[in-house]
Amino acid sequence: MQHIPFILGHYPSDCQPEKIQFLGGAGGFSGAAFWKITAQRGLLCLRRWPKEHPNQSQIEFIHGLLKHVVGEGFSTVPLPISLQTDSTMTYFKYQGYIWELAPWMSGTADYLQSRSTKKFEAALHSLANFHQAASKFIDRSTVRSRSVTVHERLEQINLWIQSDISRLEACGGKSQCILKERLPQWKNKIIDYSKHHIHRVKQLLSKVVDCRVPIQACLRDIWHDHILFQGDHVSGVIDFGAARPDTVVADLTRLLGSLAANNKAEWECGINAYESISPLSDQERLLIYPLDQSAILLSGLNWMRWLYLENRRFSDEGAVTDRLEHILCRLENADTKID
Repeated sequence: MQHIPFILGHYPSDCQPEKIQFLGGAGGFSGAAFWKITAQRGLLCLRRWPKEHPNQSQIEFIHGLLKHVVGEGFSTVPLPISLQTDSTMTYFKYQGYIWELAPWMSGTADYLQSRSTKKFEAALHSLANFHQAASKFIDRSTVRSRSVTVHERLEQINLWIQSDISRLEACGGKSQCILKERLPQWKNKIIDYSKHHIHRVKQLLSKVVDCRVPIQACLRDIWHDHILFQGDHVSGVIDFGAARPDTVVADLTRLLGSLAANNKAEWECGINAYESISPLSDQERLLIYPLDQSAILLSGLNWMRWLYLENRRFSDEGAVTDRLEHILCRLENADTKID
């Protein structure tokens, strides 16, 4: 941690560390590393982005988006702090990494541990308010276009159909993940589901690939671990690493899949809560079911790609287990979800 004071030395004097606590990946899977900093300004979060992604241009997009939504009144985000040595910069490059410092967001991502209708609706209201605040960030906000996510998922599905399901089946299962006893069973269930449903999901996406919907800045990785609560109120929305222009429905289905799983009544309540602030167009509503069903399919396959075909390692195996168990639960009951 010797380099941490050097990095923080480029920030204002009230950001200098009184205490430094290394948090590792903080339960995430991106490869980012985090430090909790106690300083005169208060609690701060130092993040070291992975070398692979996002690149400098994406970081500037993310930081510009955060500044914009705060300016629009959406303040429950970690707005990066400008450097003391260059007030125009909100990140620092060192040893091949991009670093950022932001206020520590109060609250706990405890929705699954203490569910309530108020928290559920608050999460959907927060997403809708974020979308409203972000709607004018990019010039294309008034343009209707195809969803990037729909197009990308069709490409991924075609690759799985053409070769990768066969590659996964043939893989001997020598994953570096320590959960070796459970992985083969999970792998077989995911492959079996995919074989039965991949053509159906491809057809669902193909029907909406030409839907023209508003394109704006979106989060793209909004789920229960990225929404902090104090009581029943949202106190923070965190992790903007995947943010880019897309349809708001990509965010809406991602969040509802995380909070409501396959509960049809909760999906309907969640959509209603979102639309009470930010109504959807008819074309946007057409995307809800295909985007959710493709997420169910591809989330399981992508995890198998990472664990088997790419042999990735993850520091928090408990978090991997929780994610895979959630995916498998959705696979087993996917047909109960709203259509």
